[in-house]
Amino acid sequence: MPMMEKEREKLLQYITEVNFALDDCVLFLDTHPNDEEALEHYHKYNEMRREATAEYENCFGPLTDRDVISDNNWTWVSEKWPWEGGC
Repeated sequence: MPMMEKEREKLLQYITEVNFALDDCVLFLDTHPNDEEALEHYHKYNEMRREATAEYENCFGPLTDRDVISDNNWTWVSEKWPWEGGC
């Protein structure tokens, strides 16, 4: 597997893990909305997600169709689709 593909998979795994932690914080905050420590964790993981997503998009393009910058063309389909060997 090429080095860039390994880095891509590693970053996607990290984003998945941070999203899981963030979802867990949200669920906890739904039932404990005044918990300051939980809110701090939420902000921490939200920032981690924002940074990781920005890094991914800078290196590999949009992570979701909502992140497409489409001034002149639709860049969402510029990479291989999963069934074509893409991520």
